[in-house]
Amino acid sequence: MAKMYMLTETSPFMMSFVLETDKNNLIIVDGGRKEDMPLLKSYVKNRHISAWILTHAHDDHIEGFVSEMERNSGKDFDVEKIYYNFPSYEKLILKGEKEVPDIAYFRQELNEMLPAFNKIKHEFKDKEVIVRAGDKIEIDEISIEFLYSYKGGMYANLMNDASLVFKVVTPKTSVLFLGDLGPDGGDELKKLPKEKLKSDYVQMAHHGHMCVEKSVYELIKPSFCLWTAPIWLYEESEVPDYLADRQWHKKVGRDRMWGTALTRKWMKELGVKKHYVSGEGTQVIEI
Repeated sequence: MAKMYMLTETSPFMMSFVLETDKNNLIIVDGGRKEDMPLLKSYVKNRHISAWILTHAHDDHIEGFVSEMERNSGKDFDVEKIYYNFPSYEKLILKGEKEVPDIAYFRQELNEMLPAFNKIKHEFKDKEVIVRAGDKIEIDEISIEFLYSYKGGMYANLMNDASLVFKVVTPKTSVLFLGDLGPDGGDELKKLPKEKLKSDYVQMAHHGHMCVEKSVYELIKPSFCLWTAPIWLYEESEVPDYLADRQWHKKVGRDRMWGTALTRKWMKELGVKKHYVSGEGTQVIEI
């Protein structure tokens, strides 16, 4: 039977999943930062990684992958294919203030991980797969369909809204990964057929806060929620300090973002049975 490991944090907010097929092949999602690599390696050991999926270019998701490529070309991992779709640094860095509501944040986003990632792409050129919405892969008994990949024009929350969204289906269950998708990206998901989104498990977008709206989760109809979040974030107040200035958030196009208290309320209203939180330790789930 397949298993899914949601690894506990060894760096703040990091996201790292290991999916294990019944034939002992692995699928990695993101992996976290450089300091998270020893934990990831303790679960991978020397096993074959059929797919390493990188959701988006933020350091809490892919810095560890980049650091391994920089260190020794990723030789500690037996990886078959690497799946991603990141924005073009060269095209977007030229965007001006008329197009981008918060130009300083926009450029910070572009410079966080993309330049470092672009420098190491040659290390895995023969293994890379640039993902498009609708792409499907089969790994033993696990099927994966990519439902959403980067689309241009969403600049308020650039890198989060460039997150890959994909659905994992096994003979037993289904898991929807949302990466760090925000409200604008969530609007794109609502255009999909309802059956595409419906899933038993959902990885809570952007660690459960400043994420897709309730209407997206209503379409997913999850029974179980996967929170890549420390306990303090999972339990934070209704309107945390960093979200208190609603006028400023509206000005920069991020007015539909709220804290985890509201997200937890949505999940209660949707009848979610159980919450798995990485801040409580590595979560092991049979899928």
